[in-house]
Amino acid sequence: MNREQAFRKSARLLTPHDFKRVFDQVSFRLSSASFVILVRTNTLPAARLGLIIAKKNARRAVDRNRIKRIVREAFRQQQHSLGSCDYAVMTRKGIDRADNGSLREEIDQLWHDAQLRVVPAKNGKHPL
Repeated sequence: MNREQAFRKSARLLTPHDFKRVFDQVSFRLSSASFVILVRTNTLPAARLGLIIAKKNARRAVDRNRIKRIVREAFRQQQHSLGSCDYAVMTRKGIDRADNGSLREEIDQLWHDAQLRVVPAKNGKHPL
């Protein structure tokens, strides 16, 4: 992993205020069977990630930590193509029963969908 792909502190939503802004000013949302992502454009030079893994959706700490690792790694690899947005990733009921491969496929698809919504096409027209 090179330094540009690291998951730095500046790429995280850290404070309750950061999360509140995302919830209060949602630009759009993305969802799948296991995840809901709230997206808010920001004025920073890069994307930021915040994780909300509810205990009611993943009872065991080992499951919550596994989910966090998968989402953070997928974000780390895609963060430079996700534009200047804040992403709050929440989980849905039953996520603790999903295997790592299917979770990774879901989150990768959501990041791809986010890229289509955030980054304009090369011809200058927005794809949606």
